[in-house]
Amino acid sequence: MNTLPRFHIRKNDGLYQPIPFLFVTERMCAEILAEREEIAGKLPEAARKRQQALFARYDPRVSADAFGGLLNLFGNPAD
Repeated sequence: MNTLPRFHIRKNDGLYQPIPFLFVTERMCAEILAEREEIAGKLPEAARKRQQALFARYDPRVSADAFGGLLNLFGNPAD
């Protein structure tokens, strides 16, 4: 990666740990998923499979959906 990842922390084994954000906007979710594609694309095949398993533990879409639901509960100012 040309720059440090914004949404993942590199571990000692070379894999990237997702940062589990509580509030994730739709834009942030898209940026997290794009960063994951970039990370996975630069890893060797064996490491890529382990990295995908690590990514699977935290789905930013779930947090984005929950945040959207919270906004709707209190009246979404974006509407």
